[in-house]
Amino acid sequence: MDYELIKLNTARNSLRYVIKAYQIKEIYIPYYICPAIRNAVYKEGCKVKYYHIDKNFYPIYKFPEEAFILYPDYFGVCSFIVDELSKKYNNLIIDNAHSFYSKPKGIASFNSLRKFFPILRNGSFLYAKRKIDIKPMKDDFKYKPEVLSYKDLCKNENILDLEDIKYISDSSIQIYESINIEEEKEARINKFNYWNKRLNGNIKLHEDEVPFSYPYIARSAKEADYLVNELEKEGIFIFRYWNNLPDKYVEKIFYTNLVSIPL
Repeated sequence: MDYELIKLNTARNSLRYVIKAYQIKEIYIPYYICPAIRNAVYKEGCKVKYYHIDKNFYPIYKFPEEAFILYPDYFGVCSFIVDELSKKYNNLIIDNAHSFYSKPKGIASFNSLRKFFPILRNGSFLYAKRKIDIKPMKDDFKYKPEVLSYKDLCKNENILDLEDIKYISDSSIQIYESINIEEEKEARINKFNYWNKRLNGNIKLHEDEVPFSYPYIARSAKEADYLVNELEKEGIFIFRYWNNLPDKYVEKIFYTNLVSIPL
């Protein structure tokens, strides 16, 4: 069965759409994930079962064969894990917020336009094998094609948290269609390779991978903090993902030691 392309307002609402379409009552999601995704699941009254990942972003869990599983392509460098999981599990859902250029896999996958193209404040392309008629409204926000400041980004996040499931706005589509997607793709790969060389990294991109950021994992939290400070001196603001897990969880190392360098 081919995928339906459904253009919605946010990635979190794309997940809500999938939960509605498949009438999902229970879903596995990783502990290490954006809180907005967890909240989206809760909004649909869906039971959450959590799983851990290891230091290589691989799930530390053997899922029931027919379970609904959400897996994020972390930082856009986990396509090999996505491929493996999609062959093993029938009801895999891929969060491609960090991997805009990835091909659809599983029963559904969705991306986030604003994560890859900073002139956009919202937008998500959902590729799903099941479509429902919920008649969502169309987003009517009028966006200016401008790069947002950190303060504006935070304000925008708060707005998106309150948004219901809607189709993407006409203005967002117009801005998106003005972007040279192939140039953006090439620029990201070139910048990734630059950071890989500068930091003596050993991350090898798999075929067709176009990463969201360069996920440098430092040897210690002290080294990570030092690198963040040095990068901010160069005018490069660093987000730390995600400070909401107990210290005993292996995923905590991603918040303390991982430096996600924007591309």
